[in-house]
Amino acid sequence: MSGVYRYDGSFSGLLTVMARLLPQRTVPDAIGIDPPQQQSLFCEAIDVATDERLVEQFWPELIARLTPGCLHRIRQVFLADYPERELLICRYLLLAWEKGRGVAGMLAHPQVAPLWKLAQQVGHEAHRYLGFVRFQEVNGGFYYSAIAPDHRILPLIASHFAARFSDQQWVIHDQNHGEGIVYDLRQRHWLLLPMERHAKPDLTPDEEHFQQLWRSYFTTLAIDERQNLRLQQGKVPLKVRPWLVEFG
Repeated sequence: MSGVYRYDGSFSGLLTVMARLLPQRTVPDAIGIDPPQQQSLFCEAIDVATDERLVEQFWPELIARLTPGCLHRIRQVFLADYPERELLICRYLLLAWEKGRGVAGMLAHPQVAPLWKLAQQVGHEAHRYLGFVRFQEVNGGFYYSAIAPDHRILPLIASHFAARFSDQQWVIHDQNHGEGIVYDLRQRHWLLLPMERHAKPDLTPDEEHFQQLWRSYFTTLAIDERQNLRLQQGKVPLKVRPWLVEFG
């Protein structure tokens, strides 16, 4: 049955919706978290509660029909800040239910190409931010970093930083989406939590001294005659510079 399907925004919630739609080969009018702005007289709004038991039953079937690469791209698209991401996933899975793992090679298909393109955007942004996260030591005994990505990339980069800085307590805060990764040093794992910032981080004196030294080094090293602002912007985009010490 078509209609507007609403879920709680979690990946398990989306899989619950898919587990109900795919056996019926149903293409919904919309899938989302928020109520539609305009309710059609002939379009039913259906709330779907997350059902972990149903997800556990659905997951092996999903693995059987998709390659690991396809599953990863679905995960990337789920993290995209794109209003119709759930519909892209639904249409892709409907095709996969028909074609099986052969869907992995159908890159030009109209139900596949948009999903792959969006997955690439999310993947590229996540890879880029591996080099643009800058931690600052703050009073309280942990390190803090703020970023503002276009997509919700934190789950994609968390394992990288958990492995690299496993001996420190740190937080990476996505200010665009109001969430952050908190790494628990004692438990040696990370958590994704809702997060808002209401004040600037309280830096330690050592951190402030280090940042001043770094700015001086960056300024001294620059050679005015060799400045290439176009090349510099290509390597270090303007949108990440507010969180880089040398440009602050």
